[in-house]
Amino acid sequence: SKKIKSKIFYFLLILLSCFVLTKALKPAVFSLCRYILKENVVETDDGAGRVVGIETQKVRTGVTQRQVKSIGVLKGRAEVCIKAEVPGKIKKISFVEGVDVQKNQELVLFEDEVYKANQAKAEAEYTLAQKAKERSERLCAGNAGVKKTYEEDYARMLAAKAQLDGANYELSKTRIKAPFAGTVGIMKESVGNMVQQHAELVTIVDNETMKVEFMVPAKYIEHLAVGQFVDILVDSFQGRVFTGTVDAVDSAVEIRSNSVLVRAVIQNTDRLLKHGMYATVSLVTGEKSNAVLVDEDALDRDGAIEYVWIVDEKSRAYKKRVLTGAKSGNGVEILAGILAGETVVTAGQLKLTEGALVKQLNTNEAFEEKNISASEENVGIVNDIDSSEDDRLIAGAQAAMSPQEGEIEKSGVVDEIFNDVGVLDDDEEGA
Repeated sequence: SKKIKSKIFYFLLILLSCFVLTKALKPAVFSLCRYILKENVVETDDGAGRVVGIETQKVRTGVTQRQVKSIGVLKGRAEVCIKAEVPGKIKKISFVEGVDVQKNQELVLFEDEVYKANQAKAEAEYTLAQKAKERSERLCAGNAGVKKTYEEDYARMLAAKAQLDGANYELSKTRIKAPFAGTVGIMKESVGNMVQQHAELVTIVDNETMKVEFMVPAKYIEHLAVGQFVDILVDSFQGRVFTGTVDAVDSAVEIRSNSVLVRAVIQNTDRLLKHGMYATVSLVTGEKSNAVLVDEDALDRDGAIEYVWIVDEKSRAYKKRVLTGAKSGNGVEILAGILAGETVVTAGQLKLTEGALVKQLNTNEAFEEKNISASEENVGIVNDIDSSEDDRLIAGAQAAMSPQEGEIEKSGVVDEIFNDVGVLDDDEEGA
């Protein structure tokens, strides 16, 4: 019983200590919490209520480039798989794999004894047929020969000449030469191997200039032209942009995808790009002035719906639905929903409720300087949509916007806008 009483005593003592410690630390914990939260929640000047601390910025305008993005495949300016044109045994390989070769440089030599013998035989037969033809020709000229005999000898001479040409051709194909200057790949056969006609030996690629072929939706055909600039991104070189120009636009639209094939040319003097690489192609089709832009931090999403928090002149926050275009490092284009000059929240949105009283925590000087600089220097990327269509969409959305509630009304005009344009990804990619 003494052990039980002792355990109960120590247990009560521990509880009492915890209670006293909690009472003693409560003011300190409370002060620490207030210190942590004071940047986001502050009291009004008159002490009558509490407001949410936020950071804001002005909606700005800027000049943006129109771009269409697609996926393409890189190809060398010229690419060929060298094949054996005659059957035979490989006698010599005259190149080093993976290095550059010159045009007409010898690559592979086949054993040619049989082909030389065939060529010598065909040459002898041609010589004999030629002499027989000349003899018959002289006899006919002196009226001592038969014209039919001359014609037969002449035909045999032509047949012998054809056989000689064929033998010379086969002999020449025992030496395989590079058809153009380029880089050779890995040899698929080795010295001593017997190969059949049309067997693949090695690939040569001229990759000093690369081509990229990609599909662009047919609705952008009027914006396509030879000479337009393209930016190329490949996974192997993250962060590096390769620049090229449009070389050709196909004459027909591919029916299944409703897209047109476009080819661009990229200079590859450092030989970093390789034949067969996949690439992301950004085609610049023009510029758009006075695009409405905000920082990406100002955007919130509820499923597929995008919206921003705006602050009115009474320092109250309201949610407003927006329609966005493409985004870039300089911001996101707003196609409909808000206007330039409005104030949007960029930090502190999680603590906001509809109509909440707010206080701007970023200083006015830094706030104005940031927005003026962004407005003057911003160059963004937007989807390639006709400017007249942009004006129709924005005008319709602004007419249907309710300033009091900060949301787009369910009118027929707005339904048409968001149904036609849709809630899109940042960049529309071609097929």
